[in-house]
Amino acid sequence: MNSPAPRNLQFGVTMLEVLIAIVVFSFGLLGMLGLLANGLKMTSSSQYRTIAAQQLTAMADMINANPEIVFAYAPPASGAAVTNCLTSTGCPTNVSTTTTGTPPLTTTTTSVSSNNLPQTDYALWQQELRTKLPPFPATANLGIVCLDSTPADGDSSNFACDGLGRLTVKICWNEHGRVAISGGGGSLGAASATSQDTCLTTQL
Repeated sequence: MNSPAPRNLQFGVTMLEVLIAIVVFSFGLLGMLGLLANGLKMTSSSQYRTIAAQQLTAMADMINANPEIVFAYAPPASGAAVTNCLTSTGCPTNVSTTTTGTPPLTTTTTSVSSNNLPQTDYALWQQELRTKLPPFPATANLGIVCLDSTPADGDSSNFACDGLGRLTVKICWNEHGRVAISGGGGSLGAASATSQDTCLTTQL
């Protein structure tokens, strides 16, 4: 007499294995997404550093091109760009004429304005920084020209220029403005300024 075949007690095991495989695969996809996100972040950070380095060089070149009025760039001039500096007439100059001696000798002295040109350079530079770097808020100054004996300190909320030492160009920007908006980090009203800001400096 044949005994009845034993029942298969493993119903649903294949379905369970498929579910486990899907979960493992999902964790793998999440890891890959995180890797891609970090890669994009690093690429963006490298691009911002390149832009900041270019803008440091640009301001240093503008200052070096006007050696007679270097003093007017630090502390920085305030205000908008002077219209004449953007036309063929150029920035206004100071002209004085004196007549001395016998026979009379006329001497004309022309000096470059110490206000209009640095003010224009600085205003255009700030506009360029706001266009190419991520500020928070959008009206924040991202760079400064000042005298500083300790150029490695400061952030976008306080550049920490002490008015001593060499002429220094500083640029600070915040790559985590989206976090700062919610108060989770970043400068200018967020939880931490120095932990979120990136700064580059150069001295002349």
